[in-house]
Amino acid sequence: AFFKDPNVIPNLKLLSDSSGQWITLGSEVKKIEATNVPCTQLSMSFFHRLYDEDIVRDDGHIIKCLDSFCDPFPISDELRKVLLVEDSEKYEIFSQADREEFLFCLFKHLCLGGALCQYEDVLNPYLETTKLIYKDLVSVRKNPQTKKIQITSSIFKVTAYVSVKGNLQPINLITGY
Repeated sequence: AFFKDPNVIPNLKLLSDSSGQWITLGSEVKKIEATNVPCTQLSMSFFHRLYDEDIVRDDGHIIKCLDSFCDPFPISDELRKVLLVEDSEKYEIFSQADREEFLFCLFKHLCLGGALCQYEDVLNPYLETTKLIYKDLVSVRKNPQTKKIQITSSIFKVTAYVSVKGNLQPINLITGY
């Protein structure tokens, strides 16, 4: 119903892959898919393995590597390599389940940025920004019986399909409640 609302279609803005400009959806959504995104992490200790596996030095500096390219991203350090290059020797420090976690997805988006991203040489700005955004987007509560903190939010990857020249084209969105 949200995507069929006449107030949504002309106002929902998407980032164009070709121009990098914000554009309106402009057409009716023909199909919707929603996939649950795991959201179970309560601590940034999830990323300590970056230090343990020599992706990041003890002082927080990200270890550099020979420049390569993983379309469309330039890779000039071990962090981007572990995020993108599946056949790199340290890719598996994060399991597939880890990589599906909302915290990891958010971190990866911040680290990789967009076409005009200026990368950081130290890890802390990525971790701090990830933490701030995650705390803003995810709700928690203390379980009255166990006294443990638990996440109450549900995060979904929503893919809306629009018709372009008779073919359905996906538009990926992430949402939560």
